[in-house]
Amino acid sequence: MNQDGAPILLVAEDDPDLLELLVAALRMTGHEVLAARDGMQALALLRSRPIDLAVLDVLMPRMTGLEVVREVRSDRSIDQPVLLMLSALCSRSDVRAGLIAGADDYLAKPFDLGELIDRVDVLLTERAVSVPSI
Repeated sequence: MNQDGAPILLVAEDDPDLLELLVAALRMTGHEVLAARDGMQALALLRSRPIDLAVLDVLMPRMTGLEVVREVRSDRSIDQPVLLMLSALCSRSDVRAGLIAGADDYLAKPFDLGELIDRVDVLLTERAVSVPSI
């Protein structure tokens, strides 16, 4: 969470138009949103500061979203964010691979922007309920 108590989100997407749309939509809901254009940049941001939730495209250059998920889940020095996969790969085996890798949710492209916002809100609420405050 940032100083105002708003969740900090990361959106990693290699399509610049979709990245801009997602960042703008999530900012309009009151979240602080960081943007990454590939998996390596996303992982660097996840290592640099606490992030509450990351929306990760599966197919990105330099490092896939699945590779980012595996790296985050195996590196306990990273604050463990909620991870939402976003992908045009949407077969049962694709979704299963994302969940097995450690993703908390998986949303297929094309998607409804309202559904993405709803899922982000639900995942953040579930995190707030399950993580005791100090």
